[in-house]
Amino acid sequence: MSRTPYLSTLLLAQRNPFLVIDAEMRIRSVNTALETALGYDPNNLIGTPCCRLDATGAEDGCRHRRFFRDLEPYIETHALVDARGEIRFAQIQGFPIVDPQGQVLLGESLHLLQGQRQPGQMVGRSQQMHTLAQELRRAAATDAAVLLQGETGSGKELAAEFIHQHSTRAKSPFVVVDCTVLSEELFESELFGHVKGAFTGAVGSKTGLLELADTGTLFLDEIGELPLSQQPKLLRALESGMFRQVGSTKIRQANVRVVSATHRDLRVMVEQGQFRQDLYYRLAVLPLPIPPLRERRADIPELAEHLLREISAQSGRPYRMTKDALRKLLLYSFPGNIRELRNLLHLATVLSPDGTIGDAAIRLPASTSAPPTPPATDTAAELLHEHPSISMLSPVEAAEARYILQLLQRHRGSRKEVAASMSISERTLYRKLKRYQLNTSDERTHSGS
Repeated sequence: MSRTPYLSTLLLAQRNPFLVIDAEMRIRSVNTALETALGYDPNNLIGTPCCRLDATGAEDGCRHRRFFRDLEPYIETHALVDARGEIRFAQIQGFPIVDPQGQVLLGESLHLLQGQRQPGQMVGRSQQMHTLAQELRRAAATDAAVLLQGETGSGKELAAEFIHQHSTRAKSPFVVVDCTVLSEELFESELFGHVKGAFTGAVGSKTGLLELADTGTLFLDEIGELPLSQQPKLLRALESGMFRQVGSTKIRQANVRVVSATHRDLRVMVEQGQFRQDLYYRLAVLPLPIPPLRERRADIPELAEHLLREISAQSGRPYRMTKDALRKLLLYSFPGNIRELRNLLHLATVLSPDGTIGDAAIRLPASTSAPPTPPATDTAAELLHEHPSISMLSPVEAAEARYILQLLQRHRGSRKEVAASMSISERTLYRKLKRYQLNTSDERTHSGS
């Protein structure tokens, strides 16, 4: 079961968690990325049954047995179990490997989905998230190409999964293509595949991601990073559904639904000659903006709670946040969006060995920290902590109500300025004030603009 030089080289070349399974249905090798992501000592995996990582355990009809029977590549989503016993969902790409001795092995590349959520599950009950979910469901009901536009870390991949899981293609593969790593040399091999001997190092045939996504959804993440020279090849394949593997003359076909995502303005790139106009129109049939976290601050309490549950499950230690810590998050602009929130909470748990996260454990970047909060008067403090209506609200609503009260204090009661700072209309702010009963007894303190 020791690694051969060939397998060692193969494992080093894999960016994602990766394992090799032999025809005896045993795990042959794993790479460092898998050790890090799932926490296993490789000595406890090598030589164990093929379904050792599967949460459901080994079955007679497992995907590994099916592969060695049919030698057909696959992409499937499965629940795995990490070294701590926690469930992790992963998109698994399985394909054949032929070693120098001609032995057929199975390689599995794991694309771990974030946290312990089910694929396509979205967190947040703000009006912005409600509107986004409606738009994503409408997009899922069609087969039109969708372009998701949003800042880095705002959840574009999760939105793409949501579309797939709510579409008629939900039972077929959801294949992620990371365009940031598709250099001119790798593009055709990764997307279209190659045959044995097509180029130096092609010791076996490889099925491309486009073919693996057949009947499912092809997610082109950060499509704006795709080299301009490769864009015509992608366009031809998407328009016709036909392509050739590198080194082959045989025409292959794939029926895929395309969802793309980018943090860049593709229209500006088109004007500057950095992105093909015809490809843009092919991908942006349904352009959908993904709101940044600062535009849906009402979701921060629920998101923080969700992320802390994930961290607690991974570490085996429960964590909770104080109101001051949550207020500090609510006042922050989050240029890094949900990804930054996750990182801040990870650091906060390290700084909170007793499990209680106070505001001092929320370490915001010095250059982008929220402006200091003015000293609270007795009246403002009472409104912020003991407003009679807040005790009747849910935790998420209560957090937003306190946030609105703090903004009213900061802007001296100007609803116009509060609405602008929350990126909502004054009418929406008025509805929130009415729903949370914040403009009754305190009307004279926070009235008008």
